[in-house]
Amino acid sequence: MKKDFMFTSESVTEGHPDKLCDQISDAIVDRFLQQDPYARIITECAVSTGIIFIAARFKSNTNNVDFTNVARQVIEKVGYDKKEFNAKTCSILTSLKELSPSKYHLFDEKILSDEEIERITVNNQVTVFGFACNQTYSLMPLPIWLAHKLARQISEVRSQQILPYLTPDGKTQVGVEYKNHRPYRIHSITVIASQNKPSKPEFQQLQDDIRETVIYPVFKDEDVKPDAQTRIFINPDGPFIRGGPAAHSGLTGRKNAIDTYGEYSKHSGSALSGKDPIRIDRVGAYIARYAAKNIVAAKLADECEVQLSYSIESI
Repeated sequence: MKKDFMFTSESVTEGHPDKLCDQISDAIVDRFLQQDPYARIITECAVSTGIIFIAARFKSNTNNVDFTNVARQVIEKVGYDKKEFNAKTCSILTSLKELSPSKYHLFDEKILSDEEIERITVNNQVTVFGFACNQTYSLMPLPIWLAHKLARQISEVRSQQILPYLTPDGKTQVGVEYKNHRPYRIHSITVIASQNKPSKPEFQQLQDDIRETVIYPVFKDEDVKPDAQTRIFINPDGPFIRGGPAAHSGLTGRKNAIDTYGEYSKHSGSALSGKDPIRIDRVGAYIARYAAKNIVAAKLADECEVQLSYSIESI
């Protein structure tokens, strides 16, 4: 990568259809693991206007997971309560397949020795990447760090009723200029927030509200702040009414760059959501990130990218 460049990353709020699917998939995994720590579950979700489709394959000693109820709880928690899409009236279709338990994955790693853990095989093939850098205290690249902060702030002002006219769907984007491979200035900020039509404010009022309650608080304590030349776009295509599944579809795992490093570094092509801890394409990505973080935290490097490749091994 060049020493002087500009890089842009985006994030989405919890009500974005893709991120809604991620949360439903992970909530189903959590429910299985709460009832059976040895459960093996992989689940995917698709959402569109008024309908959700859930596909899952699982091995578990429990049959008490109500997939549709879990999905409805997530939708309600995210905040979709309008007639176009809500937890009570949306249709939910499921395609479920229960698999036979495998004795090779019924183990408690807390009582295993390091040697025994090393002998555990994987049943999938994957290449994953982990990345860390010293641009932020979280050891994440600054563009995706700022984009995430903006997305979280949009959710906060909505849930706290500071801007009660916002809906759960939103997107952010931050462009950062680098000099000598270090963040130098904020080139651009984009915030797209959806709003309820009945109570929507004037467009100029929306822009002013987002500046005051979202953008300014996020950058208050940042070392690199917007300047007079920073380009700020708030709903640049005009009012964004409703949004969410009523406006566009969603799918589990379609936001891999957002879930990892905002494209600043390589990442696995496999989805992270909807998979239990034995799935190496998820846990392997976390392990690679953990290794990269420790190298940067120890000040052995300013940036570190770790690649891990796993192959299927017979037992």
